[in-house]
Amino acid sequence: MRSDAIDQLLSSYLKLPARVSWEGALADSVRGVFEGVRLELAGVAILALPFDRLVLRADRFQFTPGLPARFETTKPRLEVSIDQRQIDRWLRRVRAPFELRLIEGAIEFRMDYLGLPLGRTETELRIRRGWFVLRPKKAEFLGVRNRLISLFRTYIPLPRLAPQTRLTGIQHFDGSLCLELTLDDFSDVITPGLVDRLKRRFLPLSDRPFTR
Repeated sequence: MRSDAIDQLLSSYLKLPARVSWEGALADSVRGVFEGVRLELAGVAILALPFDRLVLRADRFQFTPGLPARFETTKPRLEVSIDQRQIDRWLRRVRAPFELRLIEGAIEFRMDYLGLPLGRTETELRIRRGWFVLRPKKAEFLGVRNRLISLFRTYIPLPRLAPQTRLTGIQHFDGSLCLELTLDDFSDVITPGLVDRLKRRFLPLSDRPFTR
C-alpha cells in the first residue's frame, strides 16, 4: 500500500524527494503498525559516493504519536544504488583514461587508444568475510582473450562502518549497482534533522566529499 498524501508530507518535512509503501492490513496501519515498509529517498550522499537513491526497508515499523512523534524499526536494511550517470560524471571530472560500465552481473572496464581497443575486463564485485572481492569473469588485451583470468581474485578491505552497520550484499544490474547494508534495530523521534542523525549513526563516512 502507499499514499500520495504521505509521500508529499514526508517530502516536505524531510526536504527530500520521498516515497513510502508498506504491506499489511489498513487496520494495522491505523494503529501505527506497518509491515514490510519501504522508504525511498533521493539526493542523499552516502559513503562519500555519488549514489542515486537510498531505500530504507524494515520488516516492521511502529509509529507512536506524540510531541514529538516516535518510531521504532525491526530488522531495518539500507539499499543504496549508484547509476551509470553518476559513474560517467565522476570519470569526466577526474579525467580518467578509461571507461567503467555497470552491466548485468558485473562491472566492465574498457581502455581505448585513438579508437582502438587496448583492454577490456568484466569483473564481479562481491562481499566475503569483511572484504570486497573482485572476481574477473572475462578479460581481453589487444583483442586476445585471457582464459585464465577467472582463476584470480583481488581482496580489498571494506570501508570502516559504524558498529551497528554491516555491508551484507551487492547486486549488479544493467546501468546500476546496489549495495545492501543491514542495520541494528533502532528508534528515534520524528523531528527536523532526522536523516542527518541517521547518517551520523549508521554511516559516519557519508558526509566526506567525493573527490579525486
